[in-house]
This record gives sequence, structure tokens and C-alpha cells, in this order.
Amino acid sequence: MKVLGVTACPTGIAHTYMAAEAIEQAAKRLGFDVKVETRGSVGVENELTSDDIASADVIVLACDTTVPTDRFIGKKVISVGVSDAIKRATEIIETGLTKDLFTGTLVNEKTVKKVKEGEEATEGFFAKLFKKK
Repeated sequence: MKVLGVTACPTGIAHTYMAAEAIEQAAKRLGFDVKVETRGSVGVENELTSDDIASADVIVLACDTTVPTDRFIGKKVISVGVSDAIKRATEIIETGLTKDLFTGTLVNEKTVKKVKEGEEATEGFFAKLFKKK
């Protein structure tokens, strides 16, 4: 099994790399091969190749910013926040393996959980601030 990850946060300093490390450690504990692309303050590091993506069983997007996702269409993808990946990477990988194939529309797992629990799914402050009308 092969796990790929992409991590990114708005400042791209600590949490991007903490999430990458958490995903790597969790995948190794599960006995999986792993590669994580980081999108930090220094730019993209350890970029995923088309061969990496083709051989992946699951892709974990631990991002609090927008990242290009078209390259993952047809793969199992799970999208979570960076802090979630830091706290529960193993659970996220296992859940990702049960996902349907990605069609190009991402829904963050927090939003799904809120809707299932009857809460209203709301946008964050900055999304509202910069939303085009």
C-alpha cells in the first residue's frame, strides 16, 4: 500500500511540516510506503510525480489553504485540516482508504462531520472576507 500526502497551511512554517511528519509516521506504523509533498513558506518540496500519484492507494490532503487537486482525480482522497492530520493521522489514512474515487470536488471532513451532527456548515472568516459576490 502507498500513502501520499500534501500539507499546506497559510504561513507554511511549522504546521505544514508537523502534519507531513505525522502522516509519514502513521503510514510507516501501518506498514505503508509514504511520500508527502509540503507547500510551505519556501515553496513546494518533495513534489508528487505523476508516477507517485498513479501508484497511490490513498492521498491525504492536510491543507488549510487551496492546493491544486485536479491531478488526484480517480484516486481515493481525504481532505482534512492541518491540525487534524497532526492529531489523528492514522485514523485519517484508514478512513481515506474507504473513500470513493475523487471526482474533482473536495469536501473537508470537518464539514461532513458538522452536517452529520446537525450543525450548520459555515465558511471561515477569511473565506467570507474574500468571497467574490
